[in-house]
Amino acid sequence: MSTTPGQLILAFDRDQTVDVNPPANKEAVPLSWIEHWDAETDHEVWAIGNQELKSEAGIPGVREAVLELENEWYREFTETDDDDSVDGWPRRARRVEMLAELFPDAAGYVVVDDKDLSYVDGWSHYFPWEFVDAVRTGELTLDVPE
Repeated sequence: MSTTPGQLILAFDRDQTVDVNPPANKEAVPLSWIEHWDAETDHEVWAIGNQELKSEAGIPGVREAVLELENEWYREFTETDDDDSVDGWPRRARRVEMLAELFPDAAGYVVVDDKDLSYVDGWSHYFPWEFVDAVRTGELTLDVPE
């Protein structure tokens, strides 16, 4: 898959991250932002945690990454029904690594998750409340819907 100049790969967890299931006492990423970046920008936006986010935001997820890469989980996904339930799913870090494999020429890689993924090479990890602040302060230059 190819990217365009300046295109970011944005990977989101759902639970304790997005406002459909926010963290207690902390700010969550608005679902409307994720929908906006997917529909109105060139950025690639993916669900890497709870796959309910795929239908809520209309974005691709783990199944789509696996099927595109035809990697070690390919057979598991192609032989199951469409409910995304597969034993032995790739670990969260591997899920974001797959996105980097799909989009090797991206301008940057951002993962937003309540689990610390700062150790994944090449990815900028944000906890949801940090991400919202980074967008609002302009640390991350991402347009948001009004």
